[in-house]
Amino acid sequence: MANKKGSSLVNSGQQEDGLRQRKPTKNLPTLETETPSIEEVSGQATPKVVAPFLQEEFIDFLYKPHTMTILVATFAVIVYYSFLRYDSSFTTETNVKRGIWAMIALFLVYCATQFRDSILLRPHPAIWRVVTGIGIIYLLFLVFLMFQSKDDARSFMRFLDSSLGKSLPERDYASDCRVYTPDDPISNFRNIYDTVYDEFILAHILGYIGKALLFRDLKLCWVISITFELMEITFQHWLPNFAECWWDHIIIDVLICNNLGIIIGLYICEFLKMRKYPLWIGVTEIKSTKGKIKRILEQFTPFNWTNYDWHIFDDAKHFLYFVAIVLAMNLVELNAFFLKYVLWVPPPNLLNVYRLLVWFLLAMPAIREYYQFVSDPNTKRLGANTWIVIGIILAEFLVYFKFSEKYYEIEFPPHIWVNWVLFFAIFIPWFFTFFFFTSKATREKYPLVKFILNAMLTLSMVPMAFMFVSGCPDLQWGRQQFDTFIYSLLGQQPPQAAL
Repeated sequence: MANKKGSSLVNSGQQEDGLRQRKPTKNLPTLETETPSIEEVSGQATPKVVAPFLQEEFIDFLYKPHTMTILVATFAVIVYYSFLRYDSSFTTETNVKRGIWAMIALFLVYCATQFRDSILLRPHPAIWRVVTGIGIIYLLFLVFLMFQSKDDARSFMRFLDSSLGKSLPERDYASDCRVYTPDDPISNFRNIYDTVYDEFILAHILGYIGKALLFRDLKLCWVISITFELMEITFQHWLPNFAECWWDHIIIDVLICNNLGIIIGLYICEFLKMRKYPLWIGVTEIKSTKGKIKRILEQFTPFNWTNYDWHIFDDAKHFLYFVAIVLAMNLVELNAFFLKYVLWVPPPNLLNVYRLLVWFLLAMPAIREYYQFVSDPNTKRLGANTWIVIGIILAEFLVYFKFSEKYYEIEFPPHIWVNWVLFFAIFIPWFFTFFFFTSKATREKYPLVKFILNAMLTLSMVPMAFMFVSGCPDLQWGRQQFDTFIYSLLGQQPPQAAL
């Protein structure tokens, strides 16, 4: 709640840190149920408990329940469109579409009025309840697709967009990897020109701005950026769209687009971190018109800001939480390509944009809930949005798995699977040694132990580096010799058409 007697400033980190470190008592509920008000956390007023989560003053009317009014208004709209706007000339397809949209709208209204508040406040808790509802609808849609045949699923997509239902010509990004093309009539750097003006360039930049805002950690963003390039190398024998030139992988994707997005996103995080957050007061408490307008606009800024410290190397649990995020993000991005491929949705189609928008909106409360679960020992379960996100990831994977025409049965070439085996053969012993067989005090006391562990972790990256240089279509350094050697060890004949 806002402090009506003054406008003193408190730092958001102090607010939430105080909330996280305070031990629960009988009079102080934890975040899973109710949350103490700002006055209590900051120690500036008499303790008072509000529910659910942190409350604030803005416009009283918007924070009072109007469930019956909204219900009557909703059914008035439904009656209007189902009776007064009904036309007997409507086709069955049109009636089905209108009915489905009405069902979705009514469900989202229910979510806005009846769901539990999210951990996020701005611009209004009802918006985040609707986001949760949209996530549930998307999850149910994926489950529906899982029960269809491949052809029926592709046909059903035409109900969403009549231009769909046609086989996709996959673009080959690695057919010509020359940097300089003097004979091309358009540009002497035609391949770079085509790559830079591809729709995925903007997706890379905007995507990593979003990731930086979500995860608020440089290491995590860079690990996700690099590992996805390794995922493309790993699965390019399944999806030719993943085959790219080495300079596309390293220079354009990682060093320029992803890096630029991370820098911009973390700069925004730093700006929000340094900002001083007032104890917000309601619009009715502000006398001047200019002040009222400013307060309304400020409603679309964060209520406060929390810095994320994932404590990656503190213990095995936090490290595995970190790994789980990396795996989840790679699955989300891989699913985008695989779903596009099996459902015949071309990259420029707006459905891809809608999916990314749903993912970004849903990830905002989901990541915040996940961080609360990771960092607060008093939080014993994952939040609702995190649960939905995990369900969507699994459902997207299963949809692709069912419709993939058994592409998953195509064998990985040796320069892929052997290097992954070598990576885990080094990484897993390092993990157990670092977290279970040695302590931080031991590593500080014996520098040689610390050096060996660091060398093991670095050495585990060598197979990944070789997989990259051997897997890039335009490099293929040592690929033929390595694959031939592995096949000879296994007593097998190399395939006629080497990848």
